[in-house]
Amino acid sequence: MARIGRRDRRRGAREPGEVSDRAPGRGAGMVTSGRGARNAPHLTAVPTPAATSRFWAEVEDGLDALTGRLVEEIREELPTYHALPAEEQTRTVRELLGAMTESLRKHELPPPERLQMIRASARRRAYYGMPVYDVLAAFHFAHRGLWERFRGAPSGSERLLVDLVEPMAAWAQEMSQAVVDAYVDQQGGRDARERELCAQLFELLDDPGRLDGVSDILRELSYDPDGEFTVLVGRRRAWTRDATAALQRASRRLTGVVRQGTRAGLAIMISQGMAVDDLAHAAHEVIGAEPLGVGLARRGVEGIRESVADAVLALRVAEESGRAIARFDEEWFLAALVDQTTRLAPLLARPKEVAVQNPDLAEAVVAFADAGFSLAGAGERLRLHPNSVSYRLGKWQEHTGLDVRSFSDLARSLAAIARARSAR
Repeated sequence: MARIGRRDRRRGAREPGEVSDRAPGRGAGMVTSGRGARNAPHLTAVPTPAATSRFWAEVEDGLDALTGRLVEEIREELPTYHALPAEEQTRTVRELLGAMTESLRKHELPPPERLQMIRASARRRAYYGMPVYDVLAAFHFAHRGLWERFRGAPSGSERLLVDLVEPMAAWAQEMSQAVVDAYVDQQGGRDARERELCAQLFELLDDPGRLDGVSDILRELSYDPDGEFTVLVGRRRAWTRDATAALQRASRRLTGVVRQGTRAGLAIMISQGMAVDDLAHAAHEVIGAEPLGVGLARRGVEGIRESVADAVLALRVAEESGRAIARFDEEWFLAALVDQTTRLAPLLARPKEVAVQNPDLAEAVVAFADAGFSLAGAGERLRLHPNSVSYRLGKWQEHTGLDVRSFSDLARSLAAIARARSAR
């Protein structure tokens, strides 16, 4: 790890142990009156090891509060930051302050892995359309806020503050360069790089045993690896290269991030921070009324894999029912039965046959369930008298042997009706 050396004595720096010839309480950075005097540190010429330890402990104890204040200030002063989820911004600011504090305590330059995370963070902000000037300004908000935290620490001293000036300047320079590099990379060759990363991501997601590197790829693709992901799935045949490019262009008008890949005859869209209905609408504008399945919103890398599985089952429901879209959170019951056709056939054969031959009875069963087992509510939905609904439910039981007032028979009835409707 590179270390920052002390200033050369020819530039006026004193060696440890030398005492300032200034009057006590009049050192550099000391505020003796006016605004800020209350928060000024008690300055001493030579900090003891114990005082230094107390200083860093005091700084670290105040980082959570500082993070909250900085996020509020940044979002107030830089409106473009409202495109970035506040939770994500809070986490990245806190991580940055912690990393800066740790490195400055050791008088070290920013470690390579921290610069990589700064670049990834900047690329994510570039994806959201934030100007590079705003991103640089936000980083300097953090730099200035941490310096004020140093000055406000009760155990701070003149020597501690003076010794921090040079490493803080180095941090500011390294951070600024990392942000600029990220924006340059984002502009030059961005599409080719994104295609390469997407291919790597989908390859890694195919192998449940491979987790190394997935988080880094997600960050570089402007995702938050620890956040929630929602996956949409369609059939690959509808997604030509032009259609994929058109969706990517359309999605840039939406808040959030989405990337697309293809696997095993499927087109898979991994979204984060994006309204699913808006994304589905954009997709249907590109491919027409081709069916789409939507998975549950799930967190982390494993959550992506699970949401893909959800979406594939939901897609099957959409295809079987002839709908343009099916969401796993709404169709989980039918989705869970998708791969159980053979096993459940003996249970569903008779009620399915009745549903096909008597759709009015099937409608009464569905309305009764949707109305919370209320005859009056079902009647309102069907525009029938409650007695008529009761009559139809009785006929359903007569023909199928299933009493929909019991959970088991109702579930079996609904599954059979869904099968009957998908077979039309």
